[in-house]
Amino acid sequence: MLLDLLGVAGFLLFFLGVFFAAYTMFPPKEQQDIRKKLEDEDAVLGEGAQFIKIFRPFFQILMPVITRLPLQGYRAKIEKYAVTAGIEREITGDDFIGFQITTAALFTFMSLVFFKNTLVIIGAGILGIGYPYLWLYDKRKKRQEAIVASMPDVVDMLSLSVEAGLDFNSGINKVCDIYKKNKDPFVAELHLMSKSMRLGRSREEALRNMSDRVELPELYSFTSILIQAEKMGSSISDILKSQAIRMRQERFMKAERAGAIASQKLLVPMMLLIFPIIFIVIFGPYILKFIYK
Repeated sequence: MLLDLLGVAGFLLFFLGVFFAAYTMFPPKEQQDIRKKLEDEDAVLGEGAQFIKIFRPFFQILMPVITRLPLQGYRAKIEKYAVTAGIEREITGDDFIGFQITTAALFTFMSLVFFKNTLVIIGAGILGIGYPYLWLYDKRKKRQEAIVASMPDVVDMLSLSVEAGLDFNSGINKVCDIYKKNKDPFVAELHLMSKSMRLGRSREEALRNMSDRVELPELYSFTSILIQAEKMGSSISDILKSQAIRMRQERFMKAERAGAIASQKLLVPMMLLIFPIIFIVIFGPYILKFIYK
């Protein structure tokens, strides 16, 4: 009798598992629409802070203590960095502080296991606190560089869309549809700007918010010119086209400067490492011949 009951319970659990898997894979139409919208949103906005999500279960335990820490200025700075890095949806100031505490504890534990030296343990704890900040700073910097690199092409495509007959907002939506699979950060900012305009903000306010989010001189200049063009009634397509040409020229000049700086930096390792080897290869046989003559 007990075996029969266990068999029936096993079958019920099996069918419940199959039903749950089918329900997860094929949700109702309303949930499918919501999931599709979220996937489209993520496709435009790009990847989030997956690195922090791994540690989230650990520092969530510390949240009641972290929220009471008197670090308002530091929280505001981290949240501003997170906005510029494009991960403000994934992390808050308290989350980042918890992440720092978690990595500090992890680095300290690893140093205790492998080294058992007081100075090494203290250094590992400091490194654990500083590493998340360096990670966020590097992510912010790389996103800013990616925006500067992609601005000429995206603005050029936006100019073509406006010249083809679309208005500015429709042109932005068209550009977002074209570049959404690339997860371009500048396209993500344009998408957020278009979304804020659909929610009722003016174009000037949306452009200023976008430049404040990214904190780039190139974007400040671009948005200022667009705002002035709108106030003066100038043609948006002409402004966009001239801005795309100017951005492409600036990118070319920046690449030339980087190449010139790289060639200068190569002189030191060449003089210290390569030239001595060349001298040894050329004059080495003569010196040996002179010594053993």
